[in-house]
Amino acid sequence: MTGPLPLYVALAAYAAAAVLAGVSRGRHAARELSFVSLLASAIGLTLQLGFIVFRTLATGFLPFASRFESMAVFAFSVQAVGLIVYLATRQNSVKLGTDGVSVILLVGALMPVGFHPGGDLNPILNSPWFAFHILVSFGGYACFTVGLVWSIAFLRDRLLDFNPSVRRRLAVAGLLLLGTGIMTGAMWADSSWGTYWGWDPKESWALLTWTLVMAGLHLAGARSRRWLAVLGFGLVFATMMFTFIGINLLKWGLHRY
Repeated sequence: MTGPLPLYVALAAYAAAAVLAGVSRGRHAARELSFVSLLASAIGLTLQLGFIVFRTLATGFLPFASRFESMAVFAFSVQAVGLIVYLATRQNSVKLGTDGVSVILLVGALMPVGFHPGGDLNPILNSPWFAFHILVSFGGYACFTVGLVWSIAFLRDRLLDFNPSVRRRLAVAGLLLLGTGIMTGAMWADSSWGTYWGWDPKESWALLTWTLVMAGLHLAGARSRRWLAVLGFGLVFATMMFTFIGINLLKWGLHRY
């Protein structure tokens, strides 16, 4: 379970879930297909969770320390939040999108980034803040990603009964999770470097992402135009992805990913 095979099977499960969610829209057998799509997502999540547990037991720390591991946990987070939203709304259009994003993220982890066998933990990561900071931050990222998917589906599929409050709730949940991630990161920085905030590029862009979400929540009304929701979540998503990937590609700052 510590090798890449569970993740490849999870990738196949997410891809199957996406196809089934797409096919089930507007079909007479939609209920049966939706159930199979839900089952495929549950299988993928279970396999990813098993990978996390067994890799933790093998290495002695949670597997969030490398770019490969972070991409995998991002895929897991998007799938988990997307599944929660699906269970609450039963919108296959949204599930198709979240399953597709999970596939893209896992492909990115397993192929361009490449499987990382794990090893010793960098001393700077040996902190009680490590796991909690990563989990809540990626939980926030997942909420913003699912919010963008929801807004795009809301814009494109006007025949479906979408609840506009869902995207606001996702934004609030993401705001709270990412804010908690920023605060725990500051606590971690103080214990490691003796300062809560050093204006590292990753810190600054994470704060910018949080600020954009906060501004959007204050400026957007409960019945804002469909395209404004897509534009708002799209801007947040672009800023978030630059924080996650772009800064490291440019080799800015102290963060590994």
